[in-house]
Amino acid sequence: MRQFYRAVLLDDDHRLIGYVEPGTQLDEHAWIGNHTVQGVERLLCAPARVAWAPRYIGELYDAAASVAPLVLPEHGCTGRYLLNHDQLGYVDKAAVRENACRHRVHPLPILTAEGGFALHALAGAWARDRISVGDNVPTGFELWKFDVAELNQFQ
Repeated sequence: MRQFYRAVLLDDDHRLIGYVEPGTQLDEHAWIGNHTVQGVERLLCAPARVAWAPRYIGELYDAAASVAPLVLPEHGCTGRYLLNHDQLGYVDKAAVRENACRHRVHPLPILTAEGGFALHALAGAWARDRISVGDNVPTGFELWKFDVAELNQFQ
């Protein structure tokens, strides 16, 4: 079954800011270097609540359609670190390991996936948390090891 997702951004009060349609299955877009995911990163120069909302859950996916889709910036730095300002954690994208095809899974769609997945403990762990992207880690933030190398477990 092909599952549609929307990357949804919310403000601090959980009100919808907008959404992006990155693609269908996670394996089609959840890769470091994917143009759409990099565009979402560029929107996160300041913390925003983020959720990768699947259509099968419906609530957030459907609600997002009530606001305008976000225009992804074409240019700008995406940053080395994903920062979670609610859990005071971060992921170093440079440390994400390659799979057999020399691709690296992008942590943002997996960590913020609504509904989570039973097959991996990290999936959904940051859903709707305040996330930003940067090149510096704030004092007091703790490194999260992101060890997902294959996405076939999320289909």
